Amino acid sequence: MTSELRLREILERLVEADVRFVVVGALAVGTWGHVRGTQDIDLVPDPDPANLDRLAATLSELDGRVETREGRLASSAIRTFLHAGDRTLVATPIGQVDVLQGLPQVPTFESLDATAVTVELDGVPVRVCALSALLEMKRSSSRLRDRADLEALEAAHEQDTDEG
Repeated sequence: MTSELRLREILERLVEADVRFVVVGALAVGTWGHVRGTQDIDLVPDPDPANLDRLAATLSELDGRVETREGRLASSAIRTFLHAGDRTLVATPIGQVDVLQGLPQVPTFESLDATAVTVELDGVPVRVCALSALLEMKRSSSRLRDRADLEALEAAHEQDTDEG
């Protein structure tokens, strides 16, 4: 796998395939005012089976492989993992996609989509989780990176959180 990251291309392919998802993680953090580097796209997909099939097909077309502790699995495993409803990390030659499902600290697609905003990330229109949902996910995490993101986002939006 090459180290060249082309996250825009991944987003573009997902949008072209009519995959419904909400972006969370570092790309969402950047949308809300704290830019930091990232190696992947964190997203929560619509769990509708047809949508998961489109997501699996797109990631397979990108030569994606499911990352497990034991190693990388064939692209044919993507669909099975997605339909299981658990977190699935898919590595492609142009970047990773972390599909977040079934995690207690991550709201459902329906909940996220209800308050998400549509923004252009590098020219690609995508749904990004609301600031309030992002802050709540960061608060529920014990990772140092998430704590740093939370502090930066709260500082950037101090007036917003004081008023609301």
